[in-house]
Amino acid sequence: MDEAIKAGKISVIANVILTIAKGFAGILASSTALIADALHSLVDILGSALVWIGIKIAQKPPDESHPYGHFKAESLAELGVGLIIVFTSLSILVEAVNNLIAGLKPSFELYALAVALTSAVINEALARYKISVGIKTKSSSLIAEGKHSRTDMISSLSVVLGFILVYFGYWWADAVVAIAISILILQMGGEILKNAIDVLMDKVDEELSVRIRRIIEGIEGIKSVDFVAVRGTWRSKIVEVHFTVSSEVGVEQINEIIRRIEGLKDSFSEIVRIIPVVKISEEIRRIAIPVDENDNYVGDLNARFFKIIDLKSEKSWKIQNEFWNAQKMKGYLIAELLSKNKVDAIVVRRIGEGAKNHLKSKGIIIKFAEDIENLENLIAQIKSE
Repeated sequence: MDEAIKAGKISVIANVILTIAKGFAGILASSTALIADALHSLVDILGSALVWIGIKIAQKPPDESHPYGHFKAESLAELGVGLIIVFTSLSILVEAVNNLIAGLKPSFELYALAVALTSAVINEALARYKISVGIKTKSSSLIAEGKHSRTDMISSLSVVLGFILVYFGYWWADAVVAIAISILILQMGGEILKNAIDVLMDKVDEELSVRIRRIIEGIEGIKSVDFVAVRGTWRSKIVEVHFTVSSEVGVEQINEIIRRIEGLKDSFSEIVRIIPVVKISEEIRRIAIPVDENDNYVGDLNARFFKIIDLKSEKSWKIQNEFWNAQKMKGYLIAELLSKNKVDAIVVRRIGEGAKNHLKSKGIIIKFAEDIENLENLIAQIKSE
């Protein structure tokens, strides 16, 4: 971030020099376009100062009053830059239209042309430098300033064109160029304002939210991922994650899940904080019953089939237990199979300790029943629990 602050300082110094040079040259040549360009550079000074202040404040660590950090200070600076740009562009537009109506004729001066051309070269160099540093340091406000400098370059070139047209007798070209410059500046200001407002209004980074959701959904023990939202600036983002686990999942495993979610910060440099919110659910929506070929209750994981029952719709279907005779990792493989079928609970007579732990890790509740004489009674009993 020291490099970003340095870029802001360089921008201020360069724009002070350009503002003075273009201001004097514009007044002496009676050029509305060059005076407008000087005002544009003056706006850059104010904008660079805001960016400088915003970056310094954004660097401050979280405190009791600002537990999420100060990163939005940079967006406030960006908002200030955008507002100044819009205000200046409207002022230039009004002045240029008035001069066009009044028929104000600027004089062609070589020194004014040289100042405008020099300004274009310097502003392009500043734009490239600030955008490069902004991308490197992930500073949205510095990138916004870089884009602003590029509009300065375009406006200075427009002034050069206006002077050339004035030289050939087209006196109105100076005011028309000033109007074109103001419209260009207004468009850029609108884009900067939109970006700043999106951050200040906590607009969600949908692409990163989807990526994080996919990772979290693969964590063992999570029953469902209910909410994932990523907000913040390009450089500093906060992630909020709401997830549900079964009541069968123990405190130690819940803490491990939270640690794994919070550990995602190491994989995404822009994430400064992850807020996990856990919900423990005892709701059973889908149960599995181990059965044989004739749908007879078997009561353990050696069954060749599972009858799946959706308690809400009371629809049922049978799936094959392809791991019924597995020699290794049987409990783990069957837990994976039931989890893929979104099973919340399984009814058994008996179960080994290892298989029990595997099912619990997937958030699958274990219910015990010696015999199932009436399936409807079993469903009603589970629903009432």
